[in-house]
Amino acid sequence: MKKNLISFRILLLFVAWLFAVQVSAQDVQLTGKITDAKDGSTLPGATVLVKGTTTGTLTDLDGNFALNVKQGSTLVFSFIGYVAQEVIVTNQKVLNINLEQESTMLEEVLVIGYGTQKKADKTGAVANIGAGELNGGVLTDPLQALQGKTAGVSVTKKGGDPNGGFAVKIRGQAGFFSGTDPIYVIDGVTGADPTTISPDDIESYTILKDASSTAIYGARGANGVILIETKKGKFKTANKVELNVYNSFDKVAKRLDMLSADELREFATKTGAASFYDGGANTDWQDAIYRTGSSQSYNLSSSGGDENSTYRASVTHSNFSGVIIDSKKQRTTGRLNLNQKAINNKLNLEATLSGTFETNDYVKYDANGPMDVIYQAIQRNPTDPVYNPDGTYNQLQRDFQYNNPVALANLTQNQRLAKRFLGNMKADYEIFNDFFAGVNLSYIRNDDESFYFEPTNLLSSVYDGYGRRAYNNNETRMLETTLKYSKVINGLHNINAVGGYSFQEDLQDGFGAQGRGAYSNYVVSNDLGSLVNVNARDIWSNKQSNRLISFFGRGIYNYNSKYYLTVTLRRDGSSKFGTNKEWGWFPSASLAWTVTNESFMQNFEAISLLKIRASYGLSGNQEFGNYNDVLFAKSTGTGPNPETGQTSIIYEIPHNANPNLKWEETREINLGLDFGLFDNRISGSLEAYSKLTYDLLAPYSVPKPPNAYNITYANAGSISNKGIELNVQFFVVDKTNYNWKSTFAFSKNIQKIESLDSKDGYFSWSENDKKKGWLQGRGLVGDQNWTLYLNPGYQVGTFYMPEYVGLSGDGKFLFSTAAGGVTSDITKAERRVVGHALPNFELGWSNFIKLYRFDINLSMRAAIGGDVLNVTRMIFANPSTLPTLNGLTEAISEYDRGLRDNPKINSYYLEDASYVKIDNLSIGYTFDIKKLTWLKNLRLYVTSNNLYTFTKYKGLDPEISYSGLDFGLDQYNVYPKTRTLTFGLNVSF
Repeated sequence: MKKNLISFRILLLFVAWLFAVQVSAQDVQLTGKITDAKDGSTLPGATVLVKGTTTGTLTDLDGNFALNVKQGSTLVFSFIGYVAQEVIVTNQKVLNINLEQESTMLEEVLVIGYGTQKKADKTGAVANIGAGELNGGVLTDPLQALQGKTAGVSVTKKGGDPNGGFAVKIRGQAGFFSGTDPIYVIDGVTGADPTTISPDDIESYTILKDASSTAIYGARGANGVILIETKKGKFKTANKVELNVYNSFDKVAKRLDMLSADELREFATKTGAASFYDGGANTDWQDAIYRTGSSQSYNLSSSGGDENSTYRASVTHSNFSGVIIDSKKQRTTGRLNLNQKAINNKLNLEATLSGTFETNDYVKYDANGPMDVIYQAIQRNPTDPVYNPDGTYNQLQRDFQYNNPVALANLTQNQRLAKRFLGNMKADYEIFNDFFAGVNLSYIRNDDESFYFEPTNLLSSVYDGYGRRAYNNNETRMLETTLKYSKVINGLHNINAVGGYSFQEDLQDGFGAQGRGAYSNYVVSNDLGSLVNVNARDIWSNKQSNRLISFFGRGIYNYNSKYYLTVTLRRDGSSKFGTNKEWGWFPSASLAWTVTNESFMQNFEAISLLKIRASYGLSGNQEFGNYNDVLFAKSTGTGPNPETGQTSIIYEIPHNANPNLKWEETREINLGLDFGLFDNRISGSLEAYSKLTYDLLAPYSVPKPPNAYNITYANAGSISNKGIELNVQFFVVDKTNYNWKSTFAFSKNIQKIESLDSKDGYFSWSENDKKKGWLQGRGLVGDQNWTLYLNPGYQVGTFYMPEYVGLSGDGKFLFSTAAGGVTSDITKAERRVVGHALPNFELGWSNFIKLYRFDINLSMRAAIGGDVLNVTRMIFANPSTLPTLNGLTEAISEYDRGLRDNPKINSYYLEDASYVKIDNLSIGYTFDIKKLTWLKNLRLYVTSNNLYTFTKYKGLDPEISYSGLDFGLDQYNVYPKTRTLTFGLNVSF
């Protein structure tokens, strides 16, 4: 009996234990609200996650949440900008959480070369722009998102061609014939193409502006470095699917004010033009070639992660139909980012695979010749019809090279197919505490194939047609190995060091063929065998390569977050330079002092941050052609052999060998001040810099003899850039449901050509080489049609032209002479400095406003003080070719004031190109979706780009592209800027 009682008791205990387990394992329906601990405002979109799982939810717009969770589980409550909080679930049914704000400004992590650092620890001129601060709307190029966002970075584009790229300059142009754009590093891959990224996939841009920051990239950092980080999955995060869609409509923002058919007829009658032929039509040729453009983009992504791995996969398809007929672009990009931890989190693996497929349909518009669609449209007589009664194109020939622009656009095949691939694998292993070894392997391949065909019925004159096909391949292979060490000693001494080795090889090859005499217009360039006239040099091919080998190291030390020292050294060897000068050293050093961390600053409560920085560095430039240091021969065509009389291949030596061809180098001093006021409600940085680029790479004319050939590639000359930059961020209102952040950027850069000669005086620029900005067009004759001049003491983009003083009695232009008189002979006029194309300063102003469910972004940009030569007015406001050809309505007033001269280059057409642009306005609305448990976010928005330009400039658009040596010229054949209206949807599941 006693034995049975004991057994019964054991059974009861076992049943009770099972019941307790069952109770503890029961799901609890938990509800609650997450609020700001400071002001009690609710936090919509906060994350509630069961720790160690992917189970979770988001709070609704009122901060409420509901979740089924097992007792004993740990919930993690988090929200961007707040300190995460963990709570163990017991038997409660309601759980309200107050989250504390974290100070994010100084804790923000910046991506720098071969590593990261806290924003508070930076010692160089580094700017970071997150995804939420970028321009929105239609972005044909990801770089467009940077316009006006940070001081010292100029992002410009001449015209609105969807197939055209942007020119990016950091702290002015630092070179002549070498590459002057910054180098791009995408997820650690140096030299990757930013156009291969969808704007929806970009997490942030980090811009390294001074030589101290860029010296870690040595030979490639002279023009600045832009680091692009793409979006990645996050550890311990529920799977998320996002869809971003937009549809946009584009209109030409401003058109040329051309004469109508009736106005031209009236002018012909008034001037008694007996030879004027009236074509009988009333054609607006701008209407004929312009249309309403449209763009669509579809971006789908999926991301997530557990404790050891993350992923993010995305695909984007975009269509851009330009406002000129037959101009368009299609682009599809795919990207996969993976991250895996292993070996007790000591090993971290990252992999990236991306592909871009692009189709470009071009129209010719920048050659002001017989194939130029814009030039032909604005010169074409408006009394001529587009089509003949039988539906064929009207090809009336009024003048030399006078063609129907609609036929040029529709009949010409001008297409490019491009494929770009990037593969990258990185591995970092913690050998022992705080010491890591890493390897980074990447491969880039860019292929493009072009197709071009002009049919026999294209032109008004007899034409036998022309076709061409070409293929180009570019490959980059890179291996980098690094050792990294990071240590905090006694809580005061912070040490961070990195050293590494880099090997990079670039390979290019291509081939092409062309011919004339088209047997069939139907097959276009798909069958070059149908072209019956093929000459020597109509088939070509090429293959070349270069290598860059580097050793680099950087040490960063700070004491108690007060005193900072950064030292960098890189040694590069490039096959592009002479055997005597292949290797170069690129050192840098920077110091910083956080004054606000000193004890004597503790009573200054209004000053949150005061940090002083100073840096000096040397960086290089190797963005120059291959084989310029060695002697080689290339084929140039065929000719008779003087010995046999037979046709032979002719070879020529393009230039002399130069074993002393070396690096173009830039040394820079930078002084910086970082500040924060009122708990960092107002924060920013002030920079002052001075940089000198010397040993400029260029081809130089040399005497023959003693040289075997008249060109040598050498190092000669120098150019300086000095300036100041100011970036300010102001949280005007900082509430959870209502906030307004405003950012302001100011930059002023003074550029000067210091020298055009080599140090020994042997290599120098000829007078003809100094003349830039050559123009051609109807009425321009002679050899005086240059507009810009390169000379020590001047900046690039200096206008050097005859100064206009009026008209003579017979309607000729009058110019100033050196003797103080006037002349109508342009060859006797004195050339003077009459203006500068570069602006005096640039501004950017962006505003980000959140008003409950609404969000508003407004961005403006300005360039003040630059000049532009209005070549369109010079040519088409001149009445000399009226009424045979068309012109601007201004040509009538010019005729009435007595102008009877042909177009001549002079200061009369130079205009102030200062402008203020409303770049971007976006208004979005986020819906309350708390009843739709399967939906995480739903936002609709409308965006307009290029809303309005405030300017006194008479041309279409005062903005020019600051690229190369020939800029500041607003010539008529520029793809027009557009004004866009975009409707978009952001949704996540």
